[in-house]
Amino acid sequence: MTDLESRLTATLAERAAKTRTITGLAERAARRGKTIRRRRFVVGTAAIVALLVFLPITVGSGNTTLPLETAAPPAPIGTDRALLHFDVDLTRLPPVLADRITVTEWVSGNGYERFVGQDNDRKAIVTIWLADTAERADRYDAMSNGSGTGNLRWQRDGIEGLTVLNALDRDLLPQVTDAVRFGVTQRCVMPLRLSALPEGARWTECQTAIRRAGTPGTVWVYSGLTLHRADDRTVFIWADSDETPTGSSPSSFAADRQVAGYPAQWRTGSGSFANGLWIADFAGIDLYISNYETDPADWFTVEEASWYATRLTPSRDLNAPSTWPTRAIG
Repeated sequence: MTDLESRLTATLAERAAKTRTITGLAERAARRGKTIRRRRFVVGTAAIVALLVFLPITVGSGNTTLPLETAAPPAPIGTDRALLHFDVDLTRLPPVLADRITVTEWVSGNGYERFVGQDNDRKAIVTIWLADTAERADRYDAMSNGSGTGNLRWQRDGIEGLTVLNALDRDLLPQVTDAVRFGVTQRCVMPLRLSALPEGARWTECQTAIRRAGTPGTVWVYSGLTLHRADDRTVFIWADSDETPTGSSPSSFAADRQVAGYPAQWRTGSGSFANGLWIADFAGIDLYISNYETDPADWFTVEEASWYATRLTPSRDLNAPSTWPTRAIG
């Protein structure tokens, strides 16, 4: 497995394991990911009891983790892929958790938003889900609930939440949830912009991860755009900083064409993300445009992948989120 495959499958399979939507798409990706990913979202076979409680929510003010969006009116969770309607104050986390977090991942999808505090190997230390309905939050709770985790379901002012920790840290759950800050809107930004979508296509998820302030390395870590075509097939645009986590194998990139002025490689095969266009140095970004299917994906062609690549513009400064496009698409 190449370093690209290791990073892509590990992150996306882990995400899929935590994001089984009603379409079943991510569930299929999760099943595939179980056989190939190096890092697992820690779940067990025995269920533990999730507590449904009402907790105070901190109203945010001042600085935010991602660039602040001041023009957008208040809106429900998961209504705009470009926005996140909360923040997490890491200084309010118990030090035993906060000291291990070096990367924060942010996700905005249809009806949900998520924060994941990760360590240097991109393993989840703290996961916080926000959902638009109790049913959705309960589904995430049941899916992630096991002997290896500690879960806390909570609710406030119509917002459904779920906090997930390692089982050894479960006594800290109330303190983690208290670090959630509402009353702020952040932009789901990345150093990349897609200028257009094909006719009938829609943007269904924004995913971006940045390094915690004061942690060595490039500020930007990775980002992803999930798109649904008019026929509901899924295309995934993955961008990585190429700061490879421990254990990845050497790169096997071998350009066989030029796309958008960059050396590129078209990869084929079976399984999730097997067919895809790889540009190893897209102005400093490791870029992969692929299908998000476990079944044969002959429908995803180099021509379609190239269509997206020619409409992507990279940002030149990977250390300045405030300079990145305010919306990753459009």
